[in-house]
Amino acid sequence: MLILAAIGALAVISGLALSARSLPRANLDRFARRHRLTITPYNGDGTIAYLRAVRSWRGAGLAAGGALSFFFLGNLNFLFLLYGWLAGVLVSEIQLAATRPRFSGERLRLTPTALTVAWRLSALACWGVVAWLVVRSFSGEMAVLDRVWVAIPALVLLAVHLVLWDLHRRAVPAGTSDLVGAEFAARISSARTLMAFGIVAALLPAGGLLYGLRTPPPAPPASFQAFADPIRFAWLASDPTRWELQQEPGNISAYRDADTSGPLAISGDGNHLVYLQLGTGRLVHRDLRGTRVRELDGTGEVLLSHDGAYAAVGTTLVHTPTGAATPLPGVARVIGIGGGKVAATTGRRTLPGAPATELVVFDVRGKVLSRAPFDPSLDVRLSPDGGTLAVVTQADVLTMDPETAGVRTREPLKLNGPSAESALLGWSADGRRLVLRADQDDVHLVDPRTGTARKLQESPEPGQTVVAGRLT
Repeated sequence: MLILAAIGALAVISGLALSARSLPRANLDRFARRHRLTITPYNGDGTIAYLRAVRSWRGAGLAAGGALSFFFLGNLNFLFLLYGWLAGVLVSEIQLAATRPRFSGERLRLTPTALTVAWRLSALACWGVVAWLVVRSFSGEMAVLDRVWVAIPALVLLAVHLVLWDLHRRAVPAGTSDLVGAEFAARISSARTLMAFGIVAALLPAGGLLYGLRTPPPAPPASFQAFADPIRFAWLASDPTRWELQQEPGNISAYRDADTSGPLAISGDGNHLVYLQLGTGRLVHRDLRGTRVRELDGTGEVLLSHDGAYAAVGTTLVHTPTGAATPLPGVARVIGIGGGKVAATTGRRTLPGAPATELVVFDVRGKVLSRAPFDPSLDVRLSPDGGTLAVVTQADVLTMDPETAGVRTREPLKLNGPSAESALLGWSADGRRLVLRADQDDVHLVDPRTGTARKLQESPEPGQTVVAGRLT
């Protein structure tokens, strides 16, 4: 939050500094021609002060919108720029309002009837769509941050409405005709700008939200059937390349809906699958006990919780039953979900000897629970209950405290024969043993409390890319 505030403040200061230079004469002449205003020694200073304030704050808002767009999205987004610029317009009008009389008069006619009607209809449409979406979101689980993002257009339009009301209702200061004319010109310019861009700021989000609701969910193939048993393994087979799923020893079937060029993850209970859908390129979640698939937000590595209720897609946590997404800011890799907690690191996995990163533990709403120094070279897994981190080296099995990253126990790894390389695939169905693949070959269940390993009788072929599901 401090980083976000610093970025916004720096952008605003930079925008003000760049925009608050001397006002070009051409700007003043253009304003005077547009509003048929005669610039005199009495109204000139006020008109210039108005134009400079408007120019400065609009530039600052545009800069802040661009900075926040890069911070959240990594690129320039039109809506961020529009709302940043509109925020600058609002700030400038609020600042100018402080110099006007504080009493109200009769409503002034500042904008054409057509523009006024279009503004009111657009604002009502946006408010209606946002209210419907927010009320609808309470029927499922949606992160608070998601509701805030949805409500931002409505809040901005409310601010525009209040400023417009002030422009139309605040009494015009008494004075000579040239001073009154300059005041009317400034108010007309501000009101028309706010209404015109307010219409754009209302219709774009409302249309986008409605379009997102109308986008059809990924359709399951006609051949989809519910799985009778949980999935034990998935692996990449060749000739042709495809994902194959094993429900029980000997029961193997090709899963043709999954694109082999994308990620695939299985929950520890074997009932949930996340994969890149072939033909659509969408990342989807499927409860294998049924046929429905749901599109998930985010990009990157995929990890499922043991019960399949949550999926980490890159650094975004998604509630799979509802699709509600919660960003996990400031981290680079999620290493486990369990017990209402999400463990992640601030750096990618590296070779031994790399500088330490941080282990960050969140709750499922995205709130940081703890931070601790962490070795980024470790291949680590969070237990299904969220209480233990487990690490396997060539010689040992270690358990660690997720909150402090401190080592709790260390036991020698008791494999049948030496292992030059091993990979953790997850946890067993009961959440007590690690699933370990040694040398891209046999799969073992390892007890982290004792280091003892039991080889599974039927394992995937050596050298295949393997994903573990429900193993006992």
